[in-house]
Amino acid sequence: MTKTTTSHTLQLVTFTTTVPFSEVVSRLDKEVAKGPTPGTAALAGATSKEDFQERVKSVIGPSGFLYFNEINHGRWLQLFTTSPGLVVYILGNPLFAQTVLQHDLRAAYNIPPRLLVIEKADGTGTDVVYHLPSSVMALGDDATLKAAAEKIDVQFEALVERITGV
Repeated sequence: MTKTTTSHTLQLVTFTTTVPFSEVVSRLDKEVAKGPTPGTAALAGATSKEDFQERVKSVIGPSGFLYFNEINHGRWLQLFTTSPGLVVYILGNPLFAQTVLQHDLRAAYNIPPRLLVIEKADGTGTDVVYHLPSSVMALGDDATLKAAAEKIDVQFEALVERITGV
């Protein structure tokens, strides 16, 4: 048995906006085509690469990302304290992901990426927080891997700019 520990620096990005939490979440829902069932349900049963690609294209939102799931921490946290809105969205695009995973399967640990949407306690706006995808997916010195992950950075930032109006 061998154990390896690798140090890695990640980057945490925070967008702050005066847009209310409910509006940011509503915009995000539209951008990732959130529906009653996760978009990933449409991906099951794909029989070929082309079929899979078409299925992905049919469920992605205008942002190029699709809704996987969410964790609404605000809902349960309010049982313990006065809690602002606090929800983690899990979203991604398998077609983007494969461009990274073909270089390093360890990147799967951070795929799909997540967005944390936090209502400011004083009600003056919202923070949207995420790990810069390239900082958690590109685990090494592979320039091709880093370039693929940096493309996701750009798309992720564009999504956050649209939902926050920043």
